[in-house]
Amino acid sequence: MPIVGTLDRGATLLVGLDDAPPAPMQMGSPETGDFRGYEVDLLRDVARRLNIQLRYRRALWSALIRELAIGVLDIICSAATVTEDRRREVDFCRPHLALALAVARRADDASSGVSLRGARVGVRRGTTAEAHVNSDGTAASVRLSESNEELYAALRAGEIDAVVDDSPIAQYFSTVASGLHACGVVPGSDARYAIMVRKGNHGLRNAIDAVIDEMESEGTLRAFAARWLDAEIPER
Repeated sequence: MPIVGTLDRGATLLVGLDDAPPAPMQMGSPETGDFRGYEVDLLRDVARRLNIQLRYRRALWSALIRELAIGVLDIICSAATVTEDRRREVDFCRPHLALALAVARRADDASSGVSLRGARVGVRRGTTAEAHVNSDGTAASVRLSESNEELYAALRAGEIDAVVDDSPIAQYFSTVASGLHACGVVPGSDARYAIMVRKGNHGLRNAIDAVIDEMESEGTLRAFAARWLDAEIPER
């Protein structure tokens, strides 16, 4: 039963996760015991501080927000960027990570930079990256996918020229996949990640906000970022 109102100690939250884990925010799987990453540490510390349990449900990113809105899920924590469009459907907790959109290319094409003009571009479906590419309108073609891994494999294989992605994810794949390079961030694309709750679920949102505040003031969020990625913690 989804949680509403006051959050009881010992309660269990059902957490929505992207079916294609957004490394390095999340890697591995809760079911296999190798679940790890920035958001994994974040969720576990939130649960510890609130004295609650966590269960996980994976779904395609394009379906997660609807599942939250209709009450299937309690929260979404899966590289969820705060946007005004999404605010109309869900409520966001206090942001826990600052980021921007970035462009990744093959290392031998890095001189092309962040311009998308004439490029075959890959993006995740239903993301702020897709919205940016559509708004920019200069790409020769746009390849949509539900999987980061598929897009970066296509980039390495020369099937596309660039991937537009959130900066922590683009930086990760450009580091672990040989032959790729993160060319830089898209000007004016500064954004933040936050945990989503069902619209109007103020009790749960306020409880999570309080522990995110604690984690920020104690330096815990910064420690998680230093462990997993090259990113910034947003100022209050």
